[in-house]
Amino acid sequence: MDTKAVLFDLDGTLVDSLPDIHAGVCALAERRGLPKPPIEDVGDMIGKGIRVLIERLADWWRLRGHAVETPEPEALLPVLIEVWSGMPDLVRPIPGAFEAVAALRAAGIKTALVTNKIRERTVEYLERNGLEDAFDAVVTASDCERAKPWPDMLWMAAEQLQVDPKACVMVGDSQNDALAGRAAGMRTVLVRTGYNEGVTIDEWAAQNGFEDLWDDVPQAMTPILKEAAR
Repeated sequence: MDTKAVLFDLDGTLVDSLPDIHAGVCALAERRGLPKPPIEDVGDMIGKGIRVLIERLADWWRLRGHAVETPEPEALLPVLIEVWSGMPDLVRPIPGAFEAVAALRAAGIKTALVTNKIRERTVEYLERNGLEDAFDAVVTASDCERAKPWPDMLWMAAEQLQVDPKACVMVGDSQNDALAGRAAGMRTVLVRTGYNEGVTIDEWAAQNGFEDLWDDVPQAMTPILKEAAR
């Protein structure tokens, strides 16, 4: 079936958000009087949304001998959002990524952003960078009870785009994107620009039967654009 729509993850796929996430985590640690984790460790915590990030951060502190009560993600969410909103924007687009999204739309292929970020943070980033109209649909972790790696968000995006999931491609940088794409019945494309919870995406993909792997989004979209031009 020809590709009718392409769904994109955000963090690690279209943007490098690790410096921004790390800065927020360090500011939260400072408020609690706890050690600041190195950026590499925070990179390993990314992947399943902000609530899991908070839980993994608490585990990181406990493993280093700091008594930390089990955090309630809902209680810490506004704290992290407040911290991030008061910081300089450290999120940077992957070179050529949003241009590739625009090229798809120009070729008549629908696009959606499907991210485990909460909606408030997602909309804030898009509006701040003039990208509020960059996608035909935006689905966030705030919109579904189950985030990636469950397929629910992908199905919601396909429904909003009015495209059969079998005619959709899911593009991401992590196992969460890959497993969600497989479960949703979509072709899955992986890129090497992001974070995969401490395991290289090449290693994980080889072990789990995912072969469509590219250096970045512009490379990954080249064959789809060629297909659309035929």
